[in-house]
Parts: sequence; structure tokens; C-alpha cells
Amino acid sequence: MLSQDVISHSQAEKVNSGKKEITLGNPFFMLFLVSLIWGFNFSIIKNGVMAIGPLPFSLLRFLFSSMVMFFVLWKTEGNPFIQKEDIGYFIFLGFVGFGIYQPLWTFGLRLSLVSHSALILSVSPVVVTLIAWVKKEEMISWSNFLGVVIGFLGVLLIVRQGSGGNSLSHNIWKGDAITFVAAVCWGLYSYFGKNMVKKYSPLKTSTWSILFGTLMMFPISIWDVRKLTLASFSRTVNFSIFYGVVLSSLVAHIIWMNGVKKLGSSRTSSFQYVTQLVGVFGAWLFFREPLGWGFLVGMILISFGLWLCQRKGYVLKDSEFEPPTPE
Repeated sequence: MLSQDVISHSQAEKVNSGKKEITLGNPFFMLFLVSLIWGFNFSIIKNGVMAIGPLPFSLLRFLFSSMVMFFVLWKTEGNPFIQKEDIGYFIFLGFVGFGIYQPLWTFGLRLSLVSHSALILSVSPVVVTLIAWVKKEEMISWSNFLGVVIGFLGVLLIVRQGSGGNSLSHNIWKGDAITFVAAVCWGLYSYFGKNMVKKYSPLKTSTWSILFGTLMMFPISIWDVRKLTLASFSRTVNFSIFYGVVLSSLVAHIIWMNGVKKLGSSRTSSFQYVTQLVGVFGAWLFFREPLGWGFLVGMILISFGLWLCQRKGYVLKDSEFEPPTPE
């Protein structure tokens, strides 16, 4: 249950100053570690999704994740609650970052190839760049705009690889399209999540976003979960859920939001470069997915486009766009 009292800003500062926020190391190294976790996450999660289905897997993963993260939050920070005035904002973050993003991503992963999913999802920094421009927080230079165009061309080339005439190719094409929508949702979460890590710890921001996202997944997923039996939970499924709960959710999301807090949303999102490369390597290692010329060219275009998008443009409202350096 949420705290009923609305804490004033001065009181909130006193509460925040006394909390035991998790201390992390060098943010660049930690975000590189997250890229490794999320890169292999594509292959590991696909095994679980293929075994029990995208909706049951997403709900079970984040149901356990929200409980574990709330317990860790309570033990480390003492006060696990958020202010009443921020409930609506966290509902929005939970909606785009988990309630919508996760089911879309798992559906796309089930239909498409792991390598396609890893590459298409990496375009989320483009969304961050476009939002900053639309909100007039940063001007897009010619190189940023060129990066947006090149990145989308790379995505189109990847999707085109799965648009053949047979049923398998048709499923891959649909999976790629769903994954692209998921990438847009993750870009929205990465951008707007920075506003809450100015006020709360990365752990609290991630925990409440996942909690509200899980509540939104519940009505559309519970009926599929009820069809599962004990025989459904093989070693592969159990390991996939464990990996998704402990590493990909608890550890990775704390580090990710800490990176947003310390480095800003644009620089944090740029670590998708490493994630996509690890994801492609994992697809080849675990599923022996073919890496044709069209795929490799698409990967180069996406990577180059992301690099151009990450080149700093002319900032109009720097204090609003980049979170302040924590004390």
C-alpha cells in the first residue's frame, strides 16, 4: 500500500539523505556489464518463451522480479514507498517500460530470430534523440538527422530479410515489426525515467515501474498462466526465469537507471551498441542463426546510425535534459 501522506520537498530531501542507497562502481563499466547480461538475455529468454509462451513467461518473470526487488528496496533503503503525487507518472513508466514493452518484446522474440531482435531493439536511442528534439531540449544537427535515417534503413534491411514468401519468413517479418514497436516503448521508458531518478534512487524507480507494469500484464496473462502444469517448468524454463528475475531484471535495471541518473539518458542508451553485438553473438552461439550479407550490412547501418545519433547536438535546456550529478 502506498504512503497516504504527501511528503513535502524538504521532508523528501531529509528522507533521501538518510537512506541506504545501493552504491555501484564506475557507471561505464557497470553499463558494459548490463550490456553483456541483456545481450545473452535474448537467447536465454527465448528458450523459456518458446516453452511456455510469451504472456505466461513475461508475467511470471516480472511477478517474481517485483517481489524480489521490493524486498531488496525495503531492506536497503528502509522506506520503500513513493509519494502520492508521483503515482500517475510511475503508472506511465510501468505501462511503456513493462506492461506494453515486455509482452511485445517476447511475442516478437518468439516469432523472429534472436539476432533480429537484438539489432532492432538497439534503435531505442534513436527514439530518445527524437523525443529530445520534439520537446525542444536539444537541436538535431545534420549528423543526428542522418543517423536517424541510416538507423531506420538498417532496420528496414533487417526486416526485409524476413519478408520472404514462406510461412517462416512471414512470421519473422511480423516478429520484427512487433519488436520495433517494443523498441519505441523502451526508448520512451529510458527518456522519461530520468525524471524519477532525479527524485528517487535507481532501485526505487525500477521497482515501482516494474510493479505497475506487472499489474497491467496480469489481466491479459493470468489465463494462460493457469493452463501451465508442473511439467511445464523444465530446467530450461526455470533457468530462464531465474536469469530474467535476478540478472536481467533486478541487477540490470538497477544499474541501467543508475546510469541514466549519472550519465543521462542519451549516453546510457548508447550502450545498446554492446548489447546488440553480444545478442548477435549469442544467437550464433546458441541457435546457430545464419549471418548473411544482408544482415551484416543492416547491422553496420544500425550501428553507424546510432553512433551519429549519439553525437551531441546543440542543447537548449541542458539542466532539464541531463540529470544533475548526484552528491
